[in-house]
Amino acid sequence: MRARISLTTKVLLFVSVPLLIQLGLLGALAYLQKQAEDALQAAVHSKAISDKIQEITFDIFEFAKRYKTTDALENTPLDDDIGKMLSNNVWRDYGDLKELTKNQPTILSTVIASERTTREAFEVYRQIKEIWNGSSPINLRQKILLARKMRAGRMDKIINQLIVIANQEKKRFDEAPAEQAVFRKKAQAIMITLGVFDLVLGIFLALFLTKGITTRLQRVSDNTRNLAAGMPLHPVITGTDEIANLDQVFHNMAADLKEAARKERAVIDNAVDFICTLDANNRLIAANPASNSLLGMEPGELLGKHAIDLFSDSDKSRASEFFDRLKKQEVTAPIELELNTATGESTETSWSAHWSESESSIFCVVHDITERRRIEKLKQEVTAMITHDLRSPLNTVVNVFNLLEELLKQSEEERVPRYIKMGRRNTDRMLSLINDLLDIEKIKSGHMNVEIKDFYIADCFTTCEELSSAAAEEVGVKLNFADCETKVSADQNLVDRVLTNLVSNAIRYSPKETTVQVYCSEEGEFAKLAVKDDGPGIPEEEIATVFERFRQSKSGGDKNKGGSGLGLTICKAIVEMHGGKIWAESGGQGTTFVFTLPLAKTNSTSGEV
Repeated sequence: MRARISLTTKVLLFVSVPLLIQLGLLGALAYLQKQAEDALQAAVHSKAISDKIQEITFDIFEFAKRYKTTDALENTPLDDDIGKMLSNNVWRDYGDLKELTKNQPTILSTVIASERTTREAFEVYRQIKEIWNGSSPINLRQKILLARKMRAGRMDKIINQLIVIANQEKKRFDEAPAEQAVFRKKAQAIMITLGVFDLVLGIFLALFLTKGITTRLQRVSDNTRNLAAGMPLHPVITGTDEIANLDQVFHNMAADLKEAARKERAVIDNAVDFICTLDANNRLIAANPASNSLLGMEPGELLGKHAIDLFSDSDKSRASEFFDRLKKQEVTAPIELELNTATGESTETSWSAHWSESESSIFCVVHDITERRRIEKLKQEVTAMITHDLRSPLNTVVNVFNLLEELLKQSEEERVPRYIKMGRRNTDRMLSLINDLLDIEKIKSGHMNVEIKDFYIADCFTTCEELSSAAAEEVGVKLNFADCETKVSADQNLVDRVLTNLVSNAIRYSPKETTVQVYCSEEGEFAKLAVKDDGPGIPEEEIATVFERFRQSKSGGDKNKGGSGLGLTICKAIVEMHGGKIWAESGGQGTTFVFTLPLAKTNSTSGEV
């Protein structure tokens, strides 16, 4: 199995190997440079030795020259200023020369020997000078012998020894430029080699990057364009590095996208709802087959049509305004519009749409609500039937019971009044249930007559206390209405109904000798009303469903009997119709129902909601 080499490793190898070679070449260049510097320092050192030997020979020559003649030996002193200066110069120069040659044992030994010989020669001069200037007179023959001895101790031997060293050092110094030239040539050769190598290496790396990386990345880029255009992709790139893996992942992603698009297309094609796309000019550019069942037209017939032409004359302007507001992102809620079908019939639809700024398109889902509208109309008819055909007879029955009660007041039969009272109570319950159902439907359909005006909550408290006090006394429950000066803007009769319903529920569930508390506060722009009892409370799992139709808390036991389960539903509908909220709070013992109403404004309005 071939080892996997990542693209990063390849690049590091192709970069690090040339760098190592360059470091080696630079090391060789540095070595040559060091040799050149050493050679230059050696030449300078040789020049310094040669110069110092010349100074010594010059001083020795001057010394010998001064005492060369017989008259000089006789008349020129050794310890005068010039003599001292010449001898001091010689010994100082010898000291410098020994310092220069301390790392060169052969030359140093010659220098030491030369210094010793020079000292011996100076001693001979001193001895001759002492004899010459002694107290004992010497004859001519003795003078001649002393002159010969002086000549025999001349500095020729010393000078010759030093000249040999000077010539050697001078030769070395003279050869230094040639050595420097050799070093320069080698350095130039290395630099040229390094430059050519860098050039070749750069070309090779460029070719590698172009073929191994850039070309393959270009294939990946081409694949992205082909995928966007729906064209076939290039074959998968072979290899094990990151680019090959990227291309393989891209092909897998393209396959997944293709499968997802196929499934999406299948969902759209088989969707019951009509799904379409409009361009910025509201023309249809895509549609699913559901158009056939909704409009009686194939998708191909719709393409290019102006969407506004599909709507009925009464809804064309509303549809146009809806699309314009969508493009401005001012609306997101669905809208109900009427469409014309190919047969000339109309169909009711609900449009849910979304504007895409990036694609300049409106994506629409159109749901046929014709059947729903038919059912709603049927419900209205049934409601009207109940109102006329059921409630009216019940009212008549109630009146009959009232008459019977009056006629049978004088009857001695005890069971008859009891049966009449039972029948009337059940008739009242049926009538109350019908009224509650009708009110809920009115509120939902928006046909509940509402008269909004400003009034004090205290008035509602008074009305509620008058209506509920008898029922409270009957079961031994006290009512406590807190003082309140809050003024709200609402329908007072409906608020009375909400408050009375909540207080009646609290009385029903409260134990004897407990108190139902009713109070009000202000929070922001709303009044917050609360009804609190000391009953068994509402289980936590029932809090969320207590306002649903026909729902009654199980914790009430027998006290649930007799209720329709619609009272809290009506309370919720009335409160929300005014723009408020209602909720229940229960901590296990006792329950508090809270609802909010808008505070009074300067002007009051009335109308139908």
